[in-house]
Parts: sequence; structure tokens; C-alpha cells
Amino acid sequence: MRKITIFLTALIILSGCSLKRENKADKTIYVTITPLKAIINEITCGDFNVEVIVPDGASPETYEPTARQLAQVNESRLIFTTGLIDFEQSIVDRIEDDGKIVDLSKGIELIEGSCSHHHGNHQHGIDPHIWTSPKALRTMVKTARAIVVKEFPDNPEYAEAADRLIERIDKLDKACQERIAESGVKAIMIYHPAYTYYARDYGIEQIAIEHDGKEPTPKQLTSLCNKGRKMGTTVIFHQPQYSADKVSAIANELNASIVETNPLAADIITEIERVTEIICSNNE
Repeated sequence: MRKITIFLTALIILSGCSLKRENKADKTIYVTITPLKAIINEITCGDFNVEVIVPDGASPETYEPTARQLAQVNESRLIFTTGLIDFEQSIVDRIEDDGKIVDLSKGIELIEGSCSHHHGNHQHGIDPHIWTSPKALRTMVKTARAIVVKEFPDNPEYAEAADRLIERIDKLDKACQERIAESGVKAIMIYHPAYTYYARDYGIEQIAIEHDGKEPTPKQLTSLCNKGRKMGTTVIFHQPQYSADKVSAIANELNASIVETNPLAADIITEIERVTEIICSNNE
């Protein structure tokens, strides 16, 4: 009798542990990069534990997920990706249930051939930085909304939260368009080409200092300086993943300010607002 009691107790404990693991997995959603975390958190009203695969300070373009991460991602409820960064494909290939993977690039007119890197090209040579343009970001949120509503039909508040977020992005889009038109800005100069979609969507040119992960040659440096003068460049952006020293020579030549911008910011909407204000105010 005592043995039976011990066995049943052990069985209950093991069942409880198993249920706890299942519940934890069921309440966990993964996103590949930091800007997606706040978006998914907002849509799901903070009801889930949203984990980011690429840690703070790491570059998505060179990141390799660990075996432990892949195991945890495999157990999660949903996985939101940009669908365009190299490491995302390596994750997709190792997910047992591909139905939980959400590609947020769907519905966006993608830009080819402008963003390859030292360790290989992005998927099909596509520039992956879709989330830095409000217009593309709105499409990403709409895609996320459709999946979340389908996955959690008993939570109508998720659709409402997504709609509020889309409304906020609509206002951002309108503000960017109006500010850029009023300022007459023609181009932005940046070390790493992270605002390709932003530039396209608002009719300005992105002048990238880095190409294919390589520093500019002396000839290219001269060309960049000439172009910067022609376009009236007064600000040069660089990302925290790259040293400001990489743009100092051009900044000195153009008498331009060096400003850090973070395309991987946790609050990407606020960051886009900030970048727009810097671009426009320095051109007025």
C-alpha cells in the first residue's frame, strides 16, 4: 500500500511538472528581433511572455541561434519573423511545426540587391529592414493581427489593440510624409543601409557609406563626399553596432554632425519619429 501511495504521489508530481512546462510553452511567443517585441506585446495586451531571439547588442546579420534557443523556440506558441534575415531561415528549417511561424514580410513590396553582408546574402538578396518604414510596419502589424485573431478567437481585445496600433502607425506615416515634404530634404546619409524602405516610401535617397559589409575605398570616399555636398548633407547616421569612427572622415569633410540611430530599438515607432525629426530639422 505504501509503495502504491509513493508511486501515485510521484505520478502526480511528474504530471504537474509536465503541465507546467506545457503551460509555459503555451504562453510564450518568440520574435526574431527586438523591434517586433513591443508590437506583439501590444497586440496581445501583454498576456504572453514575448522572447527575442537576437540578444541586445548582437547583430541579426551575423547571429547564430544556439541549440538551446532552438529547442525553446520549438516549444513556443508562435514565432514572428521578418522572413528576410539569414538566421531566420536557419530557425525555420529546424522548427517541427512550421504552422507556428509567421512571416511578417508578406504583402510588402521588397527591395532587392541593396543589402548583402560579409557572411552571405539575405534571403534572395533582399534588403531586410522593412520595419524601419511606417508604411511597411503597418503591413507587418496587419499580418500579425490576422494571425493572432485566428489563433486566439476568444480574445477580441487583441484585434482592438492591433487596430489602435495601426491607427498610431497611420498617424506616424502621415507625419513623416508631411514633415519630409515641408523640409525639402533630398537624401539621408548613413553608415549601414538600414532605412532603404523609409527612403523609398517617402521619396528621398539613402546614401550608404558601407557596401556589402565593406569600408569605402578612397575613390568611393571621394564620391560619397561629392554626393553629400550635392545633396546638402548636414547629418550622418550610424548604428550602435558600428563605431562612429567609421563615418568621422566624411563628417569632417562635409562639416556634418554624427548622430546615432538604432534600427533595432525596442520602441521602433518612437525611434522613427526621432529620426524623421532629425532629418527634417537639420534641413530647414
